[in-house]
Amino acid sequence: MYFYIGLNIIIALIGCIAALYLAFRLFSWKQGDAKFIIEARRRDPFALKSMSTDTAVFETEVPFHNGGKQLGTIMDFYPRVLLPREQYDLCAVTAQLANKDAERDDGYWESVIYYPHKGSRIRVTVTLTSKGGNIREDLRTFPDMPVDLVYQAVSRSEWYIHKARITLKTSEVRHALEQA
Repeated sequence: MYFYIGLNIIIALIGCIAALYLAFRLFSWKQGDAKFIIEARRRDPFALKSMSTDTAVFETEVPFHNGGKQLGTIMDFYPRVLLPREQYDLCAVTAQLANKDAERDDGYWESVIYYPHKGSRIRVTVTLTSKGGNIREDLRTFPDMPVDLVYQAVSRSEWYIHKARITLKTSEVRHALEQA
């Protein structure tokens, strides 16, 4: 008889723990999390910022915001240029990214906490350096070049890495060269 009473208490205890766990999960789901949205389609067109005989520097600004329900922190943010030499080998390409609200010129992203529905803009700078010494000639055959915007974020959930993609288009490069 005592065995059945003890078993009933254990089953009731397990049931209470399961109910508390489900209540916690429901509460957490209702509270939400941060959700960063990089608005790649709303980016400014790439503009030619400077040009010399062997270098061209293009810049754009991309808006982003925290579309979630909780505070979120972007701990790291960097660009990754996707232009293999098999596709185009006339220029060396580098890229930097900066937070418009806390500009730095060293390519370092300082961790920033964003409130729900708040955000900022990032400045993406792409530098093309001619391997042959004549940037105007080399950019005549420049292809569309994807740039991944990779960020590490954390909020109520564990940290994660995500990315969005923008593209430096051939048409933008040609238009900038015509204007220069």
